[in-house]
Amino acid sequence: MSILNDTQRELMRRRLAAAGIDAPVEDTASAPSEPAAADGTLGIAERRMWKIYEIDPTSDSHNFAVHLTFGAPYTLERLVESMAKLIASSAVVGSVIDVTDDGPRRRPAPRVGRWTVPGRVWEFGDIAADVGASARVVAQAPFELTREQPWRVRVRALDDGTVSVILVIHHIGGDETILPPVLTALVSGRAASWSGGGTAVDPSTRTGVHADAAVRHAQSTWAADGVRYPLSGELPSTTPEESWVSVMGEGRGALLHRRLPDEVVARLIGFARTVDATPNSLFVAVSALTVYAVTGTTDFVILVPADNRAPAETVDRVGYSGNIVPMRFTFDPAATVGDAVRSAVATVFESMEHSSVDYGTILTALRGSGGRFPVAEIMTLVKNAPLRGVPVPDDARVTCETVFKDVVHYPLSISFEFDEHDAVHLELEYRTDVLDGAYAEQVADVVDTLTSRLPDSADVPLAQFVG
Repeated sequence: MSILNDTQRELMRRRLAAAGIDAPVEDTASAPSEPAAADGTLGIAERRMWKIYEIDPTSDSHNFAVHLTFGAPYTLERLVESMAKLIASSAVVGSVIDVTDDGPRRRPAPRVGRWTVPGRVWEFGDIAADVGASARVVAQAPFELTREQPWRVRVRALDDGTVSVILVIHHIGGDETILPPVLTALVSGRAASWSGGGTAVDPSTRTGVHADAAVRHAQSTWAADGVRYPLSGELPSTTPEESWVSVMGEGRGALLHRRLPDEVVARLIGFARTVDATPNSLFVAVSALTVYAVTGTTDFVILVPADNRAPAETVDRVGYSGNIVPMRFTFDPAATVGDAVRSAVATVFESMEHSSVDYGTILTALRGSGGRFPVAEIMTLVKNAPLRGVPVPDDARVTCETVFKDVVHYPLSISFEFDEHDAVHLELEYRTDVLDGAYAEQVADVVDTLTSRLPDSADVPLAQFVG
């Protein structure tokens, strides 16, 4: 499937050339594993995000935003002080990008906010929207990263006594994984609490033989010949060379949201233990089963985001650390449901063994060997709601809403979100120029049916279960 028209494709080629994408990037055996934060060097995932930004700097598709509301005992002054401390403590937030002969680097920039309306509205960064504009409007303006910091903040006192905080972040300045420490710092008022360590990723696994193993795994699974698009079931019609631009696009999107019944979630988590799965890996397997049930395709690739933050890469020093892990799922309709789920979970675990190697490094190696861009249209993720795990005092009221902007990359994204009360919400994000609302409702109905029936169907033939 090509999701760019001819005009868009030609524009993309020009932007790729202008951004130097055609030139060789990192060698898989020599890509740096740690950012030299002291001199402004970007980490490997940040450089990948910068390349994406250079392709289309006018796009807002890599902005993400949250809208928070704080009730008593929080006050406007207290939250402004907390936010100012948080911004002042961060090399990432207090910087812009300079493009040098040695590549992009961070350059320190002013970290001082301002009172747009004295005693009522405090802001940091370039916000053109009216002070009464919705969080969605504030989140839609693109960032100019060479002249402005990658965060925008608006703190506003509301007439009902609560305080509204709109936080917009460009992905190069962080991703969803930084929200828990950021929100913990705001809730606690202690900026030092937000620079905590990352996940236990060994930086040495990002290069050398580990990267080579990741490339070999890709070539034998998700980057092999013969992979079809899951939504259409078609083989790619582009040449490998054309594929590197033809699948890069974005379009208007929509969001469908449902809550899974608590009893269904409890039974699923119990079922996970019987098929040697973790809850997260089981939900990824559910996404794969959903794709099979909706499309009838038994062999396809799904993209799964992963946090690739190493212990030394704290959120105040390194912004974007996300990775993409493609997973190729194959289903045998004659197998039992239990065996099909075990096979899907094994695919998840096997793929995640290579998750510490950056996606960009693997793509560079594939392109250098004449391979094509991954044949994928669907992303799935299992995530925590922003406030999950944030220690909100018992006597306080804090709410957090993720802002949907209407611009998405993938034709379909299937997300399972655990909220602060352990409830699980299904979120389907889809491109309206590729899919319609009826299709999204069908996908959601399939998820509902699969999740409710799965624990009792381990011995049922997969074809019967899905049919």
